[in-house]
Amino acid sequence: MVLRKERFSVFEQLKAKVIMPKRSVVGIDIGTRDIKIVEMKPGNIPEIVKIGRIPTPQGALDDGVILQTSLVANVIKNLIVHMEIKTKRSVTIVSGKHVITRYIKLPKMTPAEVASTLKWEAEKYIPLSSGTDLVFDHLIIGEVKDEHHPQINVLLVAAPRRLVYLINETFMLAGLNLDVVEIEPLSLSRGIGWNIKGSDSLADYQGEIIMGLDIGAKATNLFFFQKSELLFSRYIPSGGDVISHAVATAYGIEFNAGQAIKERDGKILTENFPDSVAEAKVNMDKVLKESIKPLVGEIKRSLDFLRTQLKMTEPQALVISGGAAKLKGLAEYFQMELALPVTVGLGEIPVSEQYSGFENNGVRNLDPAFAVAIGLALRGVAV
Repeated sequence: MVLRKERFSVFEQLKAKVIMPKRSVVGIDIGTRDIKIVEMKPGNIPEIVKIGRIPTPQGALDDGVILQTSLVANVIKNLIVHMEIKTKRSVTIVSGKHVITRYIKLPKMTPAEVASTLKWEAEKYIPLSSGTDLVFDHLIIGEVKDEHHPQINVLLVAAPRRLVYLINETFMLAGLNLDVVEIEPLSLSRGIGWNIKGSDSLADYQGEIIMGLDIGAKATNLFFFQKSELLFSRYIPSGGDVISHAVATAYGIEFNAGQAIKERDGKILTENFPDSVAEAKVNMDKVLKESIKPLVGEIKRSLDFLRTQLKMTEPQALVISGGAAKLKGLAEYFQMELALPVTVGLGEIPVSEQYSGFENNGVRNLDPAFAVAIGLALRGVAV
């Protein structure tokens, strides 16, 4: 969503190269648990300059809606100052259950004709509720191979105008210039896809369809992409907090204590774990697997939909990201359940030692919770 005065464009595609001075940009992901910021410098190979995070003020955000713009703006401003970021250019997301996406097919036509058609027909695909004021936009995401009836696939998006204005107001109060606002799956497919070529674990899948799973605190984004281009996405209103609640309930403790125990001791075991494994670890394994089963079921249903309804080629690998992706054994569990090679996103991205605090399979690198913010920053340096 590009905000320029009163004009809103969610996924405005670049139609011509514009000569601009090379300036860095910050991707800002305002999440339920944390606000994450990535500063990136443009170039032939974009360079991550700085990374930072700060807890989201309690009660300031509700499923993507910023309830306290001044409070969130001050937190962002303080983090920007602490990180010594000078650029004012920023990119962020609009997210949550209030954002509506539809994947539609239209007869093959030019981008201008698509825009003109959807200007008058968008509400046919996303009916308005009484009193609803939505901002619509679209993105052409490829052609349908049909010799007799050529068509194009289009991603249509709608978001409440009030939600967009609250985001804009927050960034204005933070002293930032908001270049683009886009949906989370676009950022994720770009951020993870950008790294496919240099990833040893995904090197064999360049050009193939890859499934992504970004597991946040309150929700999960399931998406499919090919060569960094988004093909399909689905919002699942369940995230890492479900796992934390399950741990807390099993141990008879409060949620925060359950989350701490999950992060410290939580580990999903393989089916063939030895008898010598302590009973406490076996019990934890049962709790974790039981809490993740519904998510696995949603993933399998989505795969069935893609096969039967969209006739899409099977994904060849799964990349997981988000804060919950750090749960030990989760990648191996998904690999076992879905029969797909699985890797944790953002591995092997060149980054200075001070930001490589996360370790996966012996490789120190970026925390996968920064997948959205990195994708946003990449969107900014491409403009």
